[in-house]
Amino acid sequence: MKRVFALLMLPILGWQSAALATLAPKTDPQTQLAQSQQYEYEYRSETEYEYEQEERSRTSVIDVGLVLTLISTLRQSSRGNANAGAIDLSPEIAEIRGNISRLYLLLARQYLIQDQIYEACTAIDSSLVAEHESYLRRSLAPINPASNDCYGQDLDRISQLTGSPTGIIYPVLSEDGLELLFVPPNRSPRETAKAKLLKSIGLDTLAQAQTANQPTSRVVRGTNEKVLESTVRDFVVNLQDPSSVDYMRQAPQLYDWLVRPIEKEIDAAGVETLVFVMDGALRVVPPAAFHDGDRFLVEKYATVSVPAMSLTNLEPPTRSSNLQVLSMGLSQSVAGFSALPAAKTEVNTIASEVLRGDVFLDDDFTIDNLRNYEQDKYKDGIVHLATHADFLSEKPDDSFILLWDEKLSVKQIAAMDFSGLAMLTLSACKTAVGQNLGISGTAVGSKAGSVLASLWSVSDAGTAPLMISFYSRYGEARSKAIALQQAQLALLNQEVTVASGKIMGVPKLEAVNLEDSASVSLDLSHPFYWSSFLLVGNWL
Repeated sequence: MKRVFALLMLPILGWQSAALATLAPKTDPQTQLAQSQQYEYEYRSETEYEYEQEERSRTSVIDVGLVLTLISTLRQSSRGNANAGAIDLSPEIAEIRGNISRLYLLLARQYLIQDQIYEACTAIDSSLVAEHESYLRRSLAPINPASNDCYGQDLDRISQLTGSPTGIIYPVLSEDGLELLFVPPNRSPRETAKAKLLKSIGLDTLAQAQTANQPTSRVVRGTNEKVLESTVRDFVVNLQDPSSVDYMRQAPQLYDWLVRPIEKEIDAAGVETLVFVMDGALRVVPPAAFHDGDRFLVEKYATVSVPAMSLTNLEPPTRSSNLQVLSMGLSQSVAGFSALPAAKTEVNTIASEVLRGDVFLDDDFTIDNLRNYEQDKYKDGIVHLATHADFLSEKPDDSFILLWDEKLSVKQIAAMDFSGLAMLTLSACKTAVGQNLGISGTAVGSKAGSVLASLWSVSDAGTAPLMISFYSRYGEARSKAIALQQAQLALLNQEVTVASGKIMGVPKLEAVNLEDSASVSLDLSHPFYWSSFLLVGNWL
């Protein structure tokens, strides 16, 4: 074992392509902002991509067999007596799982070098599962079986189910560079229609042959893990200033790194919903606020982030007119945290006027009332928590949601059973840039279908319009991701507004009075308000 751990101390191999070493020249902030507001992307030719593939093939080759042997050895040593779903008692086991995660990522990069995309997908997923096991100190049983086509068939099914062709983007980061892996549905909408026609006239064999879409990988020039993390940090900070457009210094750059290189393939597949399998600092960035120089990403696609495809429930919740919501929150100041008067409006409106359910506010918002919620009543329903939360720490014990009587840690949430719940919403929380696993860890640990969480502390009066607008669309939208996109667009396009302390423009609702906000007027078109929430997990 000493030799195994010695090998693990070797630096992670990455790409050494000269294409990844060239960084964009620096400009002063005013010039940079002027350029970003009139952004034009210089498209690269296919020959440049071919050159990148050739350069990639010359990079250092690792012994795949050796890495798989190391992973197998470490898995044996990390079994302990913990079964799937049980808490691992030893911090050492969690550390080993972290090493397994890094080895799988190393393996994924090698597969990409060899253009073995399906194998790379599986390795990336295994890396993310091991990383979440390390964070939660829990063995995780996969929800979905291993896929031999990067979940292409699942994307086919989901695309037809939602009427929104869906694709997956895997950003693979290293110290040396960034590579994108894009997985479209196996068939484009046109091919799906053709297959249905062929099947209807008895030509099943030809129908099955309509599977032209294939996954694509692209090496991205001009960035690496460190540069991208710095850009994300600036982006998230600038988004939190509703009086400024400084976020436009980073929004087009992030689009160019994470979407533009595969945009042609996205368009060819007719994709309308993008699933991002994020890693590192990218876990807390809102893709909806990326900008192509003309439009925000949200104006083109619905978006969602997933912790790992194998840890994401890909079955749709049952939607009915009897959808129930458990709406809980804090409007008063507790434990030194500021009061959230609009939270009272938010939880009451959601549970009585938009959806139907129960309200627990302030001193009724307790750990006992949360633990004792009726699972049968809220099956395929929603638990909405309007309160303070903090995911700044990389330790699940220190990341928490504030209740009236105590702080509920991510680790405690992971010990609760929200299985059967369609969505857990965390309104008014905040997080940080880094290897942040707080929100994705909550999504995995809670067993809820998905988590909808705010990435920064939005103004109290600014959170309610987005949340109420989202829930007003939830029951009729083709998916949660589309409901969120529609709510975001309603704020961006100033269809939903806040003026003189009233929320106006929400479908099927009269003007909603905000508690203690009689004189408040807000410009909700700024991404500070509409891009603050991230949907993580099941987006159906």
